[in-house]
Amino acid sequence: MINGSVIAPYLVDFNLKLVGVCLSIIILASTGYAIGYLISGLMRWNNADRTALVFNGGMRNISAGAVLTITYFPAPVALPVVLAMIFQQSTASLVGFLLSRRDRANAKNKRSTVSAS
Repeated sequence: MINGSVIAPYLVDFNLKLVGVCLSIIILASTGYAIGYLISGLMRWNNADRTALVFNGGMRNISAGAVLTITYFPAPVALPVVLAMIFQQSTASLVGFLLSRRDRANAKNKRSTVSAS
């Protein structure tokens, strides 16, 4: 079963090693979104293409990793994979919110510029 119950016993002993794993996952996932955003900005792509590149850079096929991990390795090895699944979904939601907020602000600025002309 691929869910938190696989790794729950290993979260009881919260230590610096676990903190390091969590920070590594956060940095890895966030870097993908940030690099996608920066590259699309440097290329001056439109909002739709920028959004596609941001999510393409940030999302990973972690579920395949979870299946392989749980099938072939001991349960503690699944810890980073399951944490990455949880963090990736939260980050994708946050990035989607921020991109839509930016798009609305850009649209509002364009409307006010057109009406002022």
